[in-house]
Amino acid sequence: MNDTRKVSCHIHGWQQETFVCQHIAESLRTGIPVGFFWSSGQTASRPDAWCSVCERLRIEAGSDDWTPEVEKKLGIKLLCGSCYDDAKTIWSNGRNITQ
Repeated sequence: MNDTRKVSCHIHGWQQETFVCQHIAESLRTGIPVGFFWSSGQTASRPDAWCSVCERLRIEAGSDDWTPEVEKKLGIKLLCGSCYDDAKTIWSNGRNITQ
């Protein structure tokens, strides 16, 4: 992902574009934490992220890489950087409550 690419958000205006699975995007509507994973190899300030369900599917597929079948279930969504931060906060706050 290129940190310089921008997207226009109806809430936050022009922001960095980010990519997350459909479940993380949905957490913005529900407020329910769904997990927040990203590759340690990504160097972007807001790396592509996926939820606990998608992580389990990736592991069960038996590969360190995403298989085409699992990628279909990700339902990748584009978020602005501020929405990404909001989704990550939902996960972080939920994680702090359960500990």
